[in-house]
Amino acid sequence: EEEKLELAKLVIRVPIPIKEAPDESAAKVNALLQAYISNLRLEGFALVTDMTYIRQSAARLCRALFEMALRRKWAALALKALTLCKMVERKLWQSQNPLRQFKGVPEAIVRKLEKKDISWDRYYDLKPQD
Repeated sequence: EEEKLELAKLVIRVPIPIKEAPDESAAKVNALLQAYISNLRLEGFALVTDMTYIRQSAARLCRALFEMALRRKWAALALKALTLCKMVERKLWQSQNPLRQFKGVPEAIVRKLEKKDISWDRYYDLKPQD
């Protein structure tokens, strides 16, 4: 019962809406994976063991999906799987600024940079006043 309540709260907090019913296992995995990538903290202890399993297995499973798509020469799927692998390994959404990986960069600065929507290769050319 406590797990269902905690999962319902988590489903509301994740960035991408979940279409499945919260009591389905696919919804649970989806919510936990999104919470892992988003660095969301779990409020209770009911989902902690499941989150531990996600932490240990997500990168390995994504890499296996990528390898399978690559061997079958499915380029579009391989690209999507690789993108997912990078998001899981870095715990960073593709739309987020890579500076979020560094704990020393203030959150306010990262948010301002994300609002400007500057491509990563243009950062070298920026002046301090930019």
